[in-house]
Amino acid sequence: MDVDPRRLVVLHTVRQAGGIAAAARLLGVSPSAVSQTVRRLEQETGVPLLDRAEGRAELTRAGLALAAHGGRIADELAAAARELTDTGPERVEGPVVIGSVLAVLTTLVARTTASLVERCPDLWPQLRETSAPDGLRALRQGALDVLLITGDQEHRPVPQPDCGLRILAREHYRVGVPGAWGDPPAGAAELAAVPWIGAPEGSARAWAHARLAAEIGLPDRPTAHLATNWSAVAAMVRAGLGAVVLPDSVASRTPGLTLLPLPVPGMFETLALYRLTARGGTSAPTAAVLTRLAEVTLEVAEELSRAGLLESEPVVRKTLV
Repeated sequence: MDVDPRRLVVLHTVRQAGGIAAAARLLGVSPSAVSQTVRRLEQETGVPLLDRAEGRAELTRAGLALAAHGGRIADELAAAARELTDTGPERVEGPVVIGSVLAVLTTLVARTTASLVERCPDLWPQLRETSAPDGLRALRQGALDVLLITGDQEHRPVPQPDCGLRILAREHYRVGVPGAWGDPPAGAAELAAVPWIGAPEGSARAWAHARLAAEIGLPDRPTAHLATNWSAVAAMVRAGLGAVVLPDSVASRTPGLTLLPLPVPGMFETLALYRLTARGGTSAPTAAVLTRLAEVTLEVAEELSRAGLLESEPVVRKTLV
């Protein structure tokens, strides 16, 4: 039997996470990619590995047995990865300075920082709110160890040679209109006639709005209103001031916003940039922050998914770019 060991690791992740969608978030891929991997593994082994009856996706006895082998492979890969880092058994202690834009600070970073204090008592995390330009400058100058920002997939910042980049999460954009408008606009022509809430030039929301405008033919004119952060958008939506393009996780939690079934080109990303050591690795404090950030990002994605707030499953990344 010729079995790809990488597919065994995916099967182990399905068991560990409790389902296809949760495994996809953990692996940083789409649910369909996980499903296809399991089906290929079933073809290789010649036995069913998932019980798909009545919409379930539970592992069969054979699936559980193979998942156990996948778990051992995953453990060996994790051990090899630890040996390749220059953190080794180093004690996690000392200061680590974390910069974050407001949107990520409120959803991920404050929670991460608080849990780091409990997990690593000798670690001294220092949290700083910053803007993306100021944060990138501080990271280059060595004033920050880790920086959390949001961005647009097509306009991702290029890290300096002494810095690394991790994509924590990626999600779709959504179009929404104030519920106070009553019947939402139907089609591009009606959307072209309504006022819009725009975003600062160069921001992820601005890039997404520009792509949508080109896609459906919105008029080439300035947006009626400008909102820098989510609280301003929420206030404008409550007042019925305009339609808006938002990341899915934000749009789904914006009170009074009616979401439209209109696809928006591109993807919204949550990014972590961090300083590298002289050997090109990560220090123990920085590695601890990145690990906990990935865990909290997954926890938040799971919470949103269980609440049924998202149109599509968020993709949580754990790989370095």
